[in-house]
Amino acid sequence: MNKQKSIKVIWSMLFIAELLLGMDVPIDEVEKQLFKNEISVNSKIVQLSSAKEQVMARMGGKISTYLVKQGQSVKKGQAIAKIDSLELSRLFSELKLLRKQLLVHQKNYNIIRKLYNSGLESMQNLNQEQREKDETASKIESIKAQLSLMGVSSKTYKSSYTVYAQGSGTVEKILIPTNAVVDANTPLVSIVKGGESFLAKAYIPLKYVNEVGVGQEGELLYGAKHYKMHITQILPQLDEQTQQMVILLALDEPVPNLFVNAYVETKLSIGTPREYLAVKKSALSFFNNEWVVFLPKHHEEHEEEKHDDHAGHDHGEEKHEEEKHDEHEEDEIPYDILVVKIIKQNEHWVAIEGIDEHRDYVSAKSYYIKSLLLKSSLGGHGH
Repeated sequence: MNKQKSIKVIWSMLFIAELLLGMDVPIDEVEKQLFKNEISVNSKIVQLSSAKEQVMARMGGKISTYLVKQGQSVKKGQAIAKIDSLELSRLFSELKLLRKQLLVHQKNYNIIRKLYNSGLESMQNLNQEQREKDETASKIESIKAQLSLMGVSSKTYKSSYTVYAQGSGTVEKILIPTNAVVDANTPLVSIVKGGESFLAKAYIPLKYVNEVGVGQEGELLYGAKHYKMHITQILPQLDEQTQQMVILLALDEPVPNLFVNAYVETKLSIGTPREYLAVKKSALSFFNNEWVVFLPKHHEEHEEEKHDDHAGHDHGEEKHEEEKHDEHEEDEIPYDILVVKIIKQNEHWVAIEGIDEHRDYVSAKSYYIKSLLLKSSLGGHGH
């Protein structure tokens, strides 16, 4: 039986040695890191009063088709609807006539100028023709400017035009049905603007009244993701129902599918950041139902253990063969297990209690160490 156990122990030692030789376990030192003081509060998504845009008809006409649907997301400059317009047709007809008139005025001006240079025409007639030519050119430029504002090229005759979204958002409602006749400046579609128009209305306990300020950072937890935000305003009145402070936070990045009146969790960074002894988040491992960090054993500790073993041998302490194998097997794993208490954590670091500054620790790949310990435990029990 002892022989069988010895064989298993040897195989376990060989397996451990193979793992140790084949892996590159990163080691770092415990260091101080700044951690923000964070609180979690409830907040409600609200929208600015100026958060809606109404897409207007630029000129009278009949709505021929809509290019968007209710609930659809749109981007700035996206086509919304097409409108057939008799006014636009008349505008192009007027533009065509004015261009012909300008050619006539230009031709007459050139003739009168030659006659004036020859002394056969008066300065008054030359100036009059110049004024008429300039007035016609001004009317042409005015019509071209109108067409440009509507997104219509003045080079090609058109009897319809397209209206576009002035900003990004979601189509809330189509206000006028297709084929309806509308005047200029008639609202056609209402669009709820994008994330920049949303705010989080958070409720803060009064005990934090001296720790909350405009500009402080926060995080919105929505759809299992985190979105950055910051405090823009602290309202001067308490919420009547909760008797808590009310603050408004603006989103610093777009949040997809955000719903007005949704209640969400918000994390706020308040007060002054504090220093704690910390390890990298990747160093944490869940082992035997506890959070642990693995520490490499120091060389001095091994020497001390060896010295104690020799001293015991010199004093005539005798051990059974199985105990020697067990002790040797345990010593083969050069790592200690440190059970830790988590104080604070952020994206990259974890503040813990019960560890010294500058102490070496396994900062990643802790699953290797767990494999060693589990294999050693199985081998040591003869499984």
